[in-house]
Amino acid sequence: MKNLKKRTTISDIAAHLGIHKTTVSRALKDSSSISKALSLKIKKAAKELNYIPNRAAQSLSIQNNKTIALLLPSFGNNVFNDVVSGVKAVADELGYALMIGDSTYSELGEERIVESYIQQAVSGFILTSSRHTDETIRMLKTSDAPVAEIMDMSESTFDINYGVNHFNAAKEMTDYLVNVKGRKKIAFCSLLLDWRAVLRKRGWEQALHNAQLQDDMCLQSRADASFQAGAELLVESLHKWPDLDALFFVSDELAAGAVMECNRRGIKPGKDIDICGFNDLSFAKAIYPSLTTVSTPRREMAELATRSLISIIEGKSVSETSKVFPYHIKLRETA
Repeated sequence: MKNLKKRTTISDIAAHLGIHKTTVSRALKDSSSISKALSLKIKKAAKELNYIPNRAAQSLSIQNNKTIALLLPSFGNNVFNDVVSGVKAVADELGYALMIGDSTYSELGEERIVESYIQQAVSGFILTSSRHTDETIRMLKTSDAPVAEIMDMSESTFDINYGVNHFNAAKEMTDYLVNVKGRKKIAFCSLLLDWRAVLRKRGWEQALHNAQLQDDMCLQSRADASFQAGAELLVESLHKWPDLDALFFVSDELAAGAVMECNRRGIKPGKDIDICGFNDLSFAKAIYPSLTTVSTPRREMAELATRSLISIIEGKSVSETSKVFPYHIKLRETA
């Protein structure tokens, strides 16, 4: 990616000195919480790097207003309920307010929300996507607000990245269908949504490629994640590939809809055809037959990210700024 910065920023000074940008910001504002020696060192580096203060940004970030901004791709996606609950629980405990924005699975939508929240001087950001516009990255990098990315692993240089390896999770599920269940015709059903869906599809493809099996049986829907969309994808898949013996859905809502449609048609999930989902939502164990899926620790991830973010906001050290959380394959009746 090309260099997005037009001039030296606080982040550049922090990287040069090997310290956090919050410390640099406070030193440049003559905060009493920074030692005189460190403050002089920071100001000297700022001068050497030709740093020019952004007065507009400074005026917005003089104080910690104890507000966290959480950006979701959709209010309607049940996957993020655990994320909201986890962030809110820690924010409430530590005395922080929570603002939540919905980007509608749009990078430009996220950009507009980030700009608005920076203008409102939020203390920190929690992003649930790792795909951003160049302008979003520039705004976040040049603000004083620390940023956490959660849900999937990223190569970004934001302050915190906690996530799950979605590629590996999907590959392991597909390997199970091939090597343990002996399935040979495995389709992947997805939605045209976020980057995580792409990573899961790549994991499915890799497992089938390794097994020298057909890896182009993929359907995508423009609908929202729903039981109805899953039922429709099942019908379309069976029409297109009548000899299918397994279906891997990108989400539990879709997989559950397919299970219900199988029940209506007299098809036995787990016997006539294997069906798998992703996320292990609350209904996955309750439907009949119960759904085989991938479980991800969304609430745990959100809680740790919020605690770490608030620690950075308050000038405290954080032991882990990057962490890959474990996923678990939940084997149930549908596979």
